[in-house]
Amino acid sequence: MKNTELTKIREDKKLSKKEFAELLGITPMLLGRYEKGTCAIPDSIAEKLAAASDKVAAEKIEVKKNTRKAARTVKEVAEDAAAVSKETLKDKIAAEEIEVKKAARKAGRKAKEKAAKVTSDVKKKVKKAAGLPNIVIQSPMGGYISLDDIAKKVPKKAADIYVRVDENKLYYVLENGKTGDVDIWD
Repeated sequence: MKNTELTKIREDKKLSKKEFAELLGITPMLLGRYEKGTCAIPDSIAEKLAAASDKVAAEKIEVKKNTRKAARTVKEVAEDAAAVSKETLKDKIAAEEIEVKKAARKAGRKAKEKAAKVTSDVKKKVKKAAGLPNIVIQSPMGGYISLDDIAKKVPKKAADIYVRVDENKLYYVLENGKTGDVDIWD
């Protein structure tokens, strides 16, 4: 080994002469002689440097392994966190969708109720404008049924409807001639 090589190794490691001498197990004064070239560098010093170099290389390999292992662990933790976040987000979206559907159903019910009231009001106004009275049928037992209620109980294609309060029946004839009946008070 040449003296310039020894100096280069020390400088590459950024060690003082005292620190480097301690690592080699020699005095700083002897190290100075080796570096100046006034004294031949023995093979034992070269062997110590080779062993130290091998030890450093082994430590670097171990550091790389540990770094890779830590990187894998961090990646796994990040993936797990992302999966949890994704599931939480899916749950929140599902909850929001349920709330939206509930609100839509509620709005639909309110719209239907309003439409039924408007329709009822319009029917009353049409009857009144046509001069038709509001007809209500009373049972001997005390029940009441209106023409609208009767119309709701029979099929929509009924051409004729006969009311028999004493029998508790509504008899109807369809447009195609078929007949049927339903109970009034059910």
